[in-house]
Amino acid sequence: MEATPDSVLQANLAATQSARTALKIGGTFNTSGNDGTITRFGWKAQNKSLLIFSGEAYNVEIGVSNENFPNERSAVAGCVFNSSPEDATNLLNGNSSSPNFGATIGTASEMSSDVVNFAAFVRLSAPATPAASTPSIQNGAALFNSIGCALCHSPQLTTGSSIFTGMSNVTYNPYSDFALHHMGTLLADGVHQGAAGPDQFRTAPLWGLGQRLFFLHDGRTSDLVEAIHSHSSTGSEANLVVHKFSTLNTSQVQDLLNFLRSL
Repeated sequence: MEATPDSVLQANLAATQSARTALKIGGTFNTSGNDGTITRFGWKAQNKSLLIFSGEAYNVEIGVSNENFPNERSAVAGCVFNSSPEDATNLLNGNSSSPNFGATIGTASEMSSDVVNFAAFVRLSAPATPAASTPSIQNGAALFNSIGCALCHSPQLTTGSSIFTGMSNVTYNPYSDFALHHMGTLLADGVHQGAAGPDQFRTAPLWGLGQRLFFLHDGRTSDLVEAIHSHSSTGSEANLVVHKFSTLNTSQVQDLLNFLRSL
């Protein structure tokens, strides 16, 4: 995701414009206020890189201030006991297990902050491996395309050049266009992040979906069919696609679910 050039994301979105227009599907990218490049991490694609994403999560979700986000959130006077940032680059390596203990050098991971190590771990983690294909899964994949799901959940993208091993010019299967779409009143969370408004979300990547227990941005359901129907409400760009899903017969629905769970 991080190594995918903006030009690839823009071309991917442009390639489906006429088909999306026919189904009243929009799509726009969230961008960095600093350099105008496409941001792509987070529910609303609010973060540019895995490093920034890791720093935001460490501060907002875990409560640990760091070099990316050095200030405590909603700090209460008298309750802040640690100096800030709580997580920082370890310039003076103090790991007693290191052969360089006591020196000012260490391994890259020992001297890096937690946030840098988190980003490296995520960056180098292998993508989910799809289940073996079956006739039902193949039919489900065809239905996924024919009813319009693939217009937002793009099956393939290709990376550009990357300094990281094995990530240059790789075709991968995120099942996302990483663009923002209006998802309607039912899913709206009232949150603004960058250019993303209260009912706008980045298309959730579907790779690894078969390993998830809860769905949607707030984990409100464990029922995949309910999650699909939740895409439809006033103002949602997915309304016509969900209507098409509703016309499928029982066997076709099962094939589509089998495909999604195979990812």
